[in-house]
Amino acid sequence: MLKKRLFYTLALVACYAQGYSQTDIHVKLTDRMQDDKIAKSLAILPVYKYESSHIEPFTLFGIDEDEKEAQPPLIIKKLPDMHGMRDTGYTYIYFSGANNDVNQGYCLTLIGNFKRSRSTVYFFVDHNNNLDFSDDGSPDSLTYMQEDFVLKLSNQTNSAAQHHIKLSRIKYGKNYAYKKLLTEHFKKHSGKKVFVNINYCYREQRLNTLGGVFRSGTDSFTLAVKDMNNDGIFNESCMDKFYVGGVGEQIHTEEMALILPEISDVYFEWNKKRYRLKSVDPTGSDITFEEINNPILTKQLEVGKRLPEFSFINIENQKEEIKKYKKKPTYIFFWDEETLSDEDTMYLRKLHEEYHDQLNIITLNYGDNQRNVRKYHYYSQIKWPIAFASYQIGKLFYLESLNRGYLTLKKLKLSDDDISPHKVYKSMQQ
Repeated sequence: MLKKRLFYTLALVACYAQGYSQTDIHVKLTDRMQDDKIAKSLAILPVYKYESSHIEPFTLFGIDEDEKEAQPPLIIKKLPDMHGMRDTGYTYIYFSGANNDVNQGYCLTLIGNFKRSRSTVYFFVDHNNNLDFSDDGSPDSLTYMQEDFVLKLSNQTNSAAQHHIKLSRIKYGKNYAYKKLLTEHFKKHSGKKVFVNINYCYREQRLNTLGGVFRSGTDSFTLAVKDMNNDGIFNESCMDKFYVGGVGEQIHTEEMALILPEISDVYFEWNKKRYRLKSVDPTGSDITFEEINNPILTKQLEVGKRLPEFSFINIENQKEEIKKYKKKPTYIFFWDEETLSDEDTMYLRKLHEEYHDQLNIITLNYGDNQRNVRKYHYYSQIKWPIAFASYQIGKLFYLESLNRGYLTLKKLKLSDDDISPHKVYKSMQQ
């Protein structure tokens, strides 16, 4: 699993020394992706009992009664057809793509049959935020067999621009203590609203990151954009964010960068190549960029300079500092079980057997389960040193592909930032 830090800068910096390719590169962004924050999010969509068409605004949530300023209630103009439904509840869905002068940020949502039973649950969302539920089309539904569904909301000024929200049922029979805390929290801060049982609420995950994969003869990476203000538009400058990373990896939001006012000022680097953004479709459907010829690269370790200091955990679960290896040349090799070749294995073994007194060898596994790596080490009778690389170490080395080796001289001065075990072996023979 590799992670690559996105780089962007102003076009004024050293652009005179770089040229642009004449070919635009287009990538379709077709996948709604869960970034690291969304995947871990335990955000709860609270449900309240519907008692009257006069409803307290969501903006008063969490404010004590004696601190609330006079604010008129939301008044439902017209209810949807809820014939035959019972146990009516309501909640608020955050969506800024339907803001108006009366109501902003949160779309009122009525829930028919909100109590868990064999009845289908119906979600009547006030899509246009006008408090009239008769002009919002058919409701979304969740059968008793389903554990989750994806709610889709269209931007009111661009119907092709959508915000998706995954709503999942709260699981019965689990996390009793945590659910008790949630119940106490919502009851305490709900004001005049009547909070229902936590088991009738939903986990909310905003699927506001769209991504796709670029592949060429030598490169492959994931590109993504994140709709930061949840309005269904993905190219708003100084608001939405852009990301580049490895294929198949989870997106790390800390690696995202703002889309600048001039999108052509957004750059990124990958596998010793530099690119410039040209456009992002407002709906997030595709992205266009170009490669820079003769680039000045910035996101890589500098040959001739010392490695940054870091620590790692070896196969025996002991912590080691890289500075321990500064007294003689050191070869650092990043690998995983899927990509480790027979040739690399052979020359790592030969380096260890023939040159361990002249060369430090550190092979850092990146991304595999540590227990599986220890099994591999034991059953394959590996003699060369194995340790584990963290995500932070990968960032320090600007890793973009495996397998990759770094060779240093004494005092950990980098002499080569992409050298195979075979080439190291040949250099030791000279």
